[in-house]
Amino acid sequence: MKTLLDIQISRAVDQLLADPPGRCFEAWVFEDEPTRRSIEAALRAAGVSARLRSAYKPLLHFFLEEVQLTGLTAVTIRTPSHRLASERRFELEVYPLAGLLASVELRFEAGDDPLHYGVLLEYETRRNEHRVFAPNVERRDPLGDAVLAPCGWVQLDPSVPGAPLQTEYETAFAAVFEALVAEPWPEVAPFFDTLSVAVETGGIERRLSYGDECISTREALHEDLYFSIREFFQLRALLPPGDRTLRLGQVVPDIRCSDGATRLRVTVGPPATEEPCADGEQVLPQATRPLDPDQIATELDALGGERFDTVSYRGRRVMAAEFSGRNIGLVVTAGQHANETSGLVGALRAAAELKKRGLGFALVPLENPDGYALHRELRVANPRHINHAARFSAAGDDLSSRTDPPFGELKARREAYARTNAVLHVNMHGYPAHEFTRPNTGYVPRDSLEWAIPRGFFLIMHFRPGLRDPATKFLHELSARLAELPGLRAFNQAQIRVFEAHLGVLPAPVLNGIVCTLKENPDLIPPFALTTEFPDETIYDDAFQFAHTVQMTTVLEAARLLEAGTLATCTRPSTYPEA
Repeated sequence: MKTLLDIQISRAVDQLLADPPGRCFEAWVFEDEPTRRSIEAALRAAGVSARLRSAYKPLLHFFLEEVQLTGLTAVTIRTPSHRLASERRFELEVYPLAGLLASVELRFEAGDDPLHYGVLLEYETRRNEHRVFAPNVERRDPLGDAVLAPCGWVQLDPSVPGAPLQTEYETAFAAVFEALVAEPWPEVAPFFDTLSVAVETGGIERRLSYGDECISTREALHEDLYFSIREFFQLRALLPPGDRTLRLGQVVPDIRCSDGATRLRVTVGPPATEEPCADGEQVLPQATRPLDPDQIATELDALGGERFDTVSYRGRRVMAAEFSGRNIGLVVTAGQHANETSGLVGALRAAAELKKRGLGFALVPLENPDGYALHRELRVANPRHINHAARFSAAGDDLSSRTDPPFGELKARREAYARTNAVLHVNMHGYPAHEFTRPNTGYVPRDSLEWAIPRGFFLIMHFRPGLRDPATKFLHELSARLAELPGLRAFNQAQIRVFEAHLGVLPAPVLNGIVCTLKENPDLIPPFALTTEFPDETIYDDAFQFAHTVQMTTVLEAARLLEAGTLATCTRPSTYPEA
């Protein structure tokens, strides 16, 4: 194990308390409301009048902390107009206001102030106008691009411009990349086995009264570090941001709650194995949380079938089975992205029903056991965080991006194609069930605006050239069948309404209440691949049970359509590549 950095960073609020910038001031920091109020009280006892606000999602905090919501009938928000702001940045920053104010008319208009929101609050008998500051600073991200990032701020006199206040939140992020730049990395990947970034810090962790939404600066720091570190090494390898092929090594930000100074430690070396989340055995149809790996193995063993397991990058078993019966050319996989956990349960539940129907198919219920192991470890401290560090393989790449041997974990999927002479691959996925942000690199996740907030359960149908018509027919018929599932249409409608309020028109058409996308892909091995996307990262209890029921139902209805010939069997390739 090699330590690249081990430092402590004092809290900005402690600096304000020890050395107030004036006898009367306002400040914006990355702290929760109880912490800010306690610092205000301590300053007041010392004869200093201070108002501390949140530097993260400042307008949303304005509504949560300062606005009288009772009697509110309409809200008009004029968004800042900074030249470096990402598309829809400031509409997104106030999410999920449309969900929190479900019965209030919410309008966004383009403003003309670079860093202030204009807010008009309308009540039955009065109208109030406010000007709300959004503290931001122009800085360079790890790729060298100019971005507009939330920052700490101090304002002494409302009539005089204030100045940025360096906070521990910003300092910790910058320090990581200073350490990475200083390190003499290998010329070619992999650059490390595991790069661990352990942060113990304060900040905001607040659940909201809409869906699975929360405000979490610690979760946002995990996401920003994970993706920014990947981008840093993609740049070194002369690959574009968003590349999924680079086997750079495993990146593990571990952000935990603590009081006092922030502790930051960056190390490289073998993976540190910690005690995983204890999920225990569950009754499969009633599962309320991700499955224990031992239960996944037990459930697959109970189904029988002919096994063709392979091994992962770290030597874990990638379980796979072929089931005999009427071969309809169906392959079902889950767990490619291991923090998307409802598909695993849905796949196993569906497999039992498909077997009862006498259908032949192949199943790989957990394609990425290394990522799943990391997810179980991260969930111990942060069970409600997105934890995208568990998304890709322990080698650092996305399994589906492997096009040349060695295929590793992907070998099971490829063998499943050959064994079934696959027509349709149902690839079960999920995505964040609450907002996904990257504050230190411009707030909006790079190239992921449409994934930043939930838009319900949706489908992506991939097809080989020349097969658009059967793919379109399949999506129409499948979405019609799924729309009959109790609760799904209402669930989607609610999320789509809030998505469109903050981000505008959906990026794909809505068929029978389900967002559906068609994508031609000449590189597909089977003729068709259906990707399911349920907003499942971070959910538990009834929400998780509903998620895996939707996933299961999708597989079963897709199998019915496949068996009925909706996707013509003449489209099967005559041969499949070696696994």
